[in-house]
Amino acid sequence: EEVEVPGGPEAWRLSLCSLWPARCGLRVRTIGSRAVKIQGNPLHPVNHGGLCPRGIAGLQALYHPDRLRAPLKNVGTRKSPRWQEISWEEATVAVTNRLRELRQTGRAHTVVCVDRREPDLFSRLLRRFLSAYGSPNYLAMPSGLAALQTAAYLQQGVTKPIAYDLDNTRYLLSFGVNLLEGWGAPTSVMRSFGRWRDPSAGRRTKFTQVESRFSLTAARADEWVALRPGTEAALALGLAYVLITEGLVDDVFIRDHTFGFEDWRDTTGKTHLGFRSLVLSDYRLNDVSTLTGVPAETILRLAREFGRSRPALAIGDRQTSTLAGHPYAAMAVHALNALVGSIDSPGGVLLQADLPWSDEDAKPSSLPHPRIDHAPEHPVPGHSLARLPQAILSRKPYPVQALLLHDVNPVFGLPNGEAFRQAFAEVPFIVSFASFLDETSALADVVLPAATDLERWQAADSPPTFPFAMVSIAPPAIAPRNAARHPADFILALARGLGEPVSSALPFAGAEEYLRRQVGELFAAESGTVFSTSLEETWHRLLARSGWWAPTYSTADELWEQMKQQGGWWEPTYYYGQWDRVFQTPSGRFEFFSQLLSRWAAAHPEFARAAGLGQGDDRLFLPHQPPLLEASPEYPLLLLPVEVLPLAGGHGAHLPYLQQIAGPHLFAHWDSWLEIHPETAHRLGIADGDRVWVESRRSRAQVRARLYAGVRPDVVHLPLGYGHTEGSPWGRRGVNPLHLLEERYEPLAGIAQTDRTYVKVYRT
Repeated sequence: EEVEVPGGPEAWRLSLCSLWPARCGLRVRTIGSRAVKIQGNPLHPVNHGGLCPRGIAGLQALYHPDRLRAPLKNVGTRKSPRWQEISWEEATVAVTNRLRELRQTGRAHTVVCVDRREPDLFSRLLRRFLSAYGSPNYLAMPSGLAALQTAAYLQQGVTKPIAYDLDNTRYLLSFGVNLLEGWGAPTSVMRSFGRWRDPSAGRRTKFTQVESRFSLTAARADEWVALRPGTEAALALGLAYVLITEGLVDDVFIRDHTFGFEDWRDTTGKTHLGFRSLVLSDYRLNDVSTLTGVPAETILRLAREFGRSRPALAIGDRQTSTLAGHPYAAMAVHALNALVGSIDSPGGVLLQADLPWSDEDAKPSSLPHPRIDHAPEHPVPGHSLARLPQAILSRKPYPVQALLLHDVNPVFGLPNGEAFRQAFAEVPFIVSFASFLDETSALADVVLPAATDLERWQAADSPPTFPFAMVSIAPPAIAPRNAARHPADFILALARGLGEPVSSALPFAGAEEYLRRQVGELFAAESGTVFSTSLEETWHRLLARSGWWAPTYSTADELWEQMKQQGGWWEPTYYYGQWDRVFQTPSGRFEFFSQLLSRWAAAHPEFARAAGLGQGDDRLFLPHQPPLLEASPEYPLLLLPVEVLPLAGGHGAHLPYLQQIAGPHLFAHWDSWLEIHPETAHRLGIADGDRVWVESRRSRAQVRARLYAGVRPDVVHLPLGYGHTEGSPWGRRGVNPLHLLEERYEPLAGIAQTDRTYVKVYRT
């Protein structure tokens, strides 16, 4: 249906993209009360005016005909819901009464909140609310960076987000990372990719993609190295073998800033295996070549290029924006950065800078009850949402009485989604904030229509992999449509209704007032600058390096106004050499041999058995190749889900613009497709375009086969993002590959492993 844009004054308003965790800056053109165009904010440090297809699709999300129009109450059952529209006042009373009852009966700790992956204004407000209410249970959806964060914790002792200086690296070695298809902050990554090939920069960065599939990222790389899926760790350690034996390592960095490179003795006199000995004995060139399928001469050449083209950077293990790889493989890749001294150095691995305020909004350690996902069987903090269904069903450490869900859909988006469905059915009361009805919201008792990014106050912290401290803010570009509201306003109304001490902990009239309080803390920090042009950024960096700070504002109110006009505040200078911040391990160094893991495993002998190694085997604490799962005659093909940028993160299938451009390499759109090698298809009697069954031990699904020579003959691929069963009819197309995957979790951090499911494919 054609829409006639109403007349009225024209204006450009700043906003933020909420369709992706990068939260790129937007400029929105409005005519009267209607938004008519979206483009990038040229002053925003993440995207500098650029946008990916998801950002441009924001208008379709705003004016989507299937958006929720009013709060909904389920007057039926969980299995057969019947939705009744109610007022916001009725919804507020219902939620307030239930939470007040739980608090008055000493069960505040049984309330659990599940938030989206990346922190923002509302995430901080939610943590503050839960802390004041008396619940320690703030959980967030998992990220594809989980394996990298695990490696950073075990080898550097840090829980701060890992970042990468992509702009200044001279050699990038990516182990299966979908670098140009939704990884990290996509627009920022693509800008870095452009700089690598800009002749005016005076240098050329080589980009090598190590991956089993010829993806869009592999196609755009300078070199594609195909290998057997799941052998990324072995290849990384094979490269380390060459670096060590040919003297291409950074001896000074290894001597001054690492632990466990050589064999070492503990305080009892016991000798432990060092990284050097492990690599030289277990990962010889020919052995690695046989395991990975990569020719020995290719491994030798890659290692020499990596060791001689500094600064060099290695990222991985294999991951999408939502599905992480294996922690041991990530440790092996991260060890390459340590070998060449690319940690906390230009062009290398960095730590995201701290924001200049104290995170007083969440103090779960001061609450008397443990978190619902407390799991002593894993030594690594975080990555625990997958354990929530088991905690709910077992009612341990206590039964969950209420769930608050903010813009999350674990039933659809996680490999154990069916377990979430079964567990949520046992929770007495569920409230979901969502703009569209989805598989998880359909299980709720109350669904509250959330305003989209263009309709509400927004604030975002530094995006994934971005090294600088940053706070982006944006006022509403247009008034909310229908009855949509900012979830923060509902939480603040809920706090007022609950009374003391919750109301005094959140004494804000609305999201705008809460945000102004945070900006006041930025002003008090006396650092950083508002977003500005590239020339002004350079000037501020020069001043900061000389010990000067020359702000364009003199009061907190002036800072607030400038942030609204420019898009935010950031600290454009990264300070290197803060080793006590970079390395927080027992040794105060980068640890090839993880003492954090060793000390934890000493009290948990079952961990060694779960990892497939004997108790006391030092390989348990060093990067090593995890065991591979072999195919069987009944299920001969490995199924690997893949991510395409338009549907990255499992979101976007309800937007026609993104559906239309989903699979450009095969001219595929509007439905799932199975990528299968032509030789495999011929052997199975399958032609291009045939409808086929893909069957695993867990389930089966019907999909259209597409022949693609860029995949291995023993592997098939399904795209993520398809297969919705609720919400817009546009999203209810295709199949969800996660529902075919067998539930397997590695024992180190409990991260779901999505490369362990074998299937058979046959014609319908």
